[in-house]
Amino acid sequence: MTTGPDRCNDCGQDVFGAHLFDRGRLKIELDPEPVVGGDYTYGNPTYGNGQHWRATYRPLRVSPPLNMPEPDAKQWDGKKAANERSWFVQHVCGLAPAQIVLERCRKKGAS
Repeated sequence: MTTGPDRCNDCGQDVFGAHLFDRGRLKIELDPEPVVGGDYTYGNPTYGNGQHWRATYRPLRVSPPLNMPEPDAKQWDGKKAANERSWFVQHVCGLAPAQIVLERCRKKGAS
């Protein structure tokens, strides 16, 4: 059993296969490098002897760190923190994760 990335059958880039539980266990491939502007988070709640990579959409807001002083926690902007954090993107053959985000932003700006 391997815990590292697999290879995309079409382009040979590293990918992680994950099941998107929010969409009925739809299997998707994620690039293993997280980038700011990504869409997914994933983990490996291992059940029995198999690997079950579970992906979900990134949260709109993130909670403050548990050890943050209370005055700072009151001013915490969870939405800003989520947008600044690195997340994973769905694999697109021939593109690096940062290129995927840039291409999406370019298309969004053109609409």
